[in-house]
Amino acid sequence: MKIFVAFLFVHLIAGILCSEATKPKNALHPEVLVESYINMLRALRLYRLDDLGEAVKQAVIDKCKKNGGPKAFDDAKESLLSLQNSIDSLINDTANQVLLVGSESWNAQEQIPRLCDTYMTVLNQTKPALNSVRPCLDEAERASANNAYNMIFVGGDFFCRNNGSNLISFYTARGFECIANLPRRKCSVEMPPRDIPVLTDGVRIAGVPWSYEPSHPSLRECRTLRTIKICTAERLSGCAQPEPANLMNSVFDTTEKAGGCEIKLNAEASSAA
Repeated sequence: MKIFVAFLFVHLIAGILCSEATKPKNALHPEVLVESYINMLRALRLYRLDDLGEAVKQAVIDKCKKNGGPKAFDDAKESLLSLQNSIDSLINDTANQVLLVGSESWNAQEQIPRLCDTYMTVLNQTKPALNSVRPCLDEAERASANNAYNMIFVGGDFFCRNNGSNLISFYTARGFECIANLPRRKCSVEMPPRDIPVLTDGVRIAGVPWSYEPSHPSLRECRTLRTIKICTAERLSGCAQPEPANLMNSVFDTTEKAGGCEIKLNAEASSAA
């Protein structure tokens, strides 16, 4: 299973590490940040069943009916689509606002708190939408769903608390310029081998939020998260200022703790010693 948090918690910054070649090189040019922000919102559009075919959709409906009764799927779908409509509206408003303000007049001290306030509002709205799917889930999946949401929330909260002060610090420390200009280099640690199962079960194909692996995040997912943390720190160590690397290291630490990865990885290290 994909690490649900992987495309959300690494959100604003680590997500652009692989796409810098096409981005503006000016540190205080907002397009990179706003594009990443919009991608974060798009990642919270969780319904997505219409893209997966009727067989997958029917498998989800059957699971919801089995676990939560005849109305479980319809209630969940209605809640997720309502959230999706709100997000689509916010995406349009954000893009229009940037065009209205103009990149040259874009002020981080004014605009980042607004973006953060909107994003945290969406994250808070995401919780009841995900809760609407709980009747469809098995008992073990419900605990995994809680862990996944907590990891997403603490990542957003880290950057957006105190009116987005940490994100403003990254932005004004020329973190985006640093990412855009640093040459690619090989990380000192290898990414754990990917486990790519052949999925034949419709519900597992549907994935989050209709299906979660038990004990999410798994030890393998935690190892992957730790590897991304190390490689991000190494990459950002080449920045002129320490804030980008320090902030990213801190958000990884926070997310590892929220998902229980710190405990799992420490236990693995102790048993190997």
